[in-house]
Amino acid sequence: MAEMLRSRNIGVTMLVREKEFWSNVLPLHEAKLISRHIRSHHVSLKLETELKEIQSDGNGKVKSVITSNNEVIDCEFAGITTGVIPNVEFLKSSAIEINKGVLVDEFLQTNIPDVYAIGDCVERKYDLPGRRKIEQVWYTGRMMGEVLAQTICDEKTKYEPGPWFNSAKFFDIEYQTYGTIGNQLKENEQEFYWEHPSGVKCVHLVWDKSSNEFHGINSFGIRMRHEVFDKWLRQRMSIQFVVENLHEANFDPEFFIRHEKEIVNKMAAQFPMLHIKALPVFK
Repeated sequence: MAEMLRSRNIGVTMLVREKEFWSNVLPLHEAKLISRHIRSHHVSLKLETELKEIQSDGNGKVKSVITSNNEVIDCEFAGITTGVIPNVEFLKSSAIEINKGVLVDEFLQTNIPDVYAIGDCVERKYDLPGRRKIEQVWYTGRMMGEVLAQTICDEKTKYEPGPWFNSAKFFDIEYQTYGTIGNQLKENEQEFYWEHPSGVKCVHLVWDKSSNEFHGINSFGIRMRHEVFDKWLRQRMSIQFVVENLHEANFDPEFFIRHEKEIVNKMAAQFPMLHIKALPVFK
């Protein structure tokens, strides 16, 4: 929404309740990078600030908003984008079992025989490693549809989406995530963060510090191949293997500047115990 308004030279103020933009999902390094990028597009970003009140002009239109810091911001348009929850109110009087969403088993069936649910309203009864029980992204809805089509055509098929992945775009920066990278590191995890001097590209890798098993990657400004990381995650490859073969996952178009050497060599120097093979640098 902010990008659309700025493309028309309309001033935008964004209120973000967290310490940095999306820091409830992104690790702090990446959240800070995106916050800087948003500001570089002349958006006034107010962090740790929430909406307290919307004031009317008396004619059914917004005149201003009041923030949680009691700041008054004059505006002509207010967009509220605080997230979504499954709309299951209409099912409360039915026999279908619900919690936050419609509860389903591994075949996407509800507690009622021959009644199924897919998409944004679904909440799984069972755990899948590295995945939330409610996943409101477009591709999970597509996968569920494919699985259910098999089941109702007499080929009963479990919903097994595999390792988590997602993508988005923040103004000019493309974002991809594969595997599990939380906004905070777990006790058994180790991390490596590389950021380009331009401040608009970064790579964040996370792995198990005991087994060295690769857990996940966040990539900003560098396109990666989904099928490559999906394979490595399913095969539980080591962080050494992933880093040394990072070039295989690059999906940037021809003539884009590549950064694998910088990333690999910095990580090899920072974690000598991993015995990562450094790459030759030619001047």
